[in-house]
Amino acid sequence: MLSLLLVGKDLATLSVFADELSRKEGVRVSKAVSVEEAWGLLGNCRVDVVVIDKELAGGTALSFVKELTKQHPLINCAMVSTLSPKDFHEAAEGLGVFMQLPFNPGAEEVAKMMQILESINALMSK
Repeated sequence: MLSLLLVGKDLATLSVFADELSRKEGVRVSKAVSVEEAWGLLGNCRVDVVVIDKELAGGTALSFVKELTKQHPLINCAMVSTLSPKDFHEAAEGLGVFMQLPFNPGAEEVAKMMQILESINALMSK
């Protein structure tokens, strides 16, 4: 079972993405609307992937990822960002973010993310 946590101030922007993920067999989706709620879930549940919206209640996406990387270095992260790919790479470099998602991601981004995660899992199991 792949466990994902979606974190965002307004999870409506991730609703299509979340619905598509929920339709996948072997995938469990949890949601947090604040940084505080996310930390509570991370402390009480196994989480494999955190998807972070561009706006968070209680902090910024980058500061959340920095702390997440320190406390849970093996959790994979994807982030919603409207930065150019180059600027995003510079902002997130070294934070373990494996994917930049567009605003209001959908089925296409779910498919791409699942493919990347399969590749990561294959590398980790060698």
